[in-house]
Amino acid sequence: MDKHRRRVTLGLLSTPLVATLAGCNSSNDSQGSAGDFRTTLTDRLSAELHDEQTARQLAPFIEEACFNMTPSRVAIDQAHCVIAFAFGNRPNASGNPDELAEPGPMNEALAACCAALYRQKPVPMYVQWEIARFLDSARYPDIPTRDVISIEPYWDDEGKLVYLSTDGVVEAIVRDYADGEAAALGTAAVIGHRDHVKRCIITCRARKVASHAPEGIELPVWYDEQSDQPWTRRRDLYVLQDMSVQLLGIAQANIAQAYPNG
Repeated sequence: MDKHRRRVTLGLLSTPLVATLAGCNSSNDSQGSAGDFRTTLTDRLSAELHDEQTARQLAPFIEEACFNMTPSRVAIDQAHCVIAFAFGNRPNASGNPDELAEPGPMNEALAACCAALYRQKPVPMYVQWEIARFLDSARYPDIPTRDVISIEPYWDDEGKLVYLSTDGVVEAIVRDYADGEAAALGTAAVIGHRDHVKRCIITCRARKVASHAPEGIELPVWYDEQSDQPWTRRRDLYVLQDMSVQLLGIAQANIAQAYPNG
């Protein structure tokens, strides 16, 4: 992900919003005091807005984006493929923005998660290129190269390197490896940084790929202070960034549903 050129693709507009959000995390109002929390959130919004109806409309979306952070999970033996999303990278030695970045240690950790899953159930793994660089035969001789499908960036007509967004990765997988039919992928076990994976799942589902985080795989939660992307250097910076992207996606999806013809 290039910090200067990477576009934010929200990936929420292609499906009904409620369906996209439903089931993306393992929390719901029947667990613990979630129902009480929703009431408290609604009451506070109502007091701030002086508008109870709008507060009731907004509370579920704010709760979803800002307070539901544990993704839904699937048993590994029920997965048909892996989709793995990179998280951060490091600057390349040349300093040339049109040469590939260094994948960095976070993506090495994500590659190890992919390998751990594959050893429990060998399935095709569609992995962002930073992760793929670590899934080579020297490091993992037990993983056939045919099952490591690298999703690469590309260079435009002017020779500028274009990194794919989270949504761009899913779009490329569905287009290039499922003939445009997301259902052909089956159920995807999604590998990503612990704080990124929920949004990865939302993005996959917006492209109609059935997706969950895998049970039994401990996703990395640490941050690389040398990442080329400032928002992936510290947890407080990243989580706020991720919340804002989720909220922006929800806002745009609501606008599209309310005014489908613009």
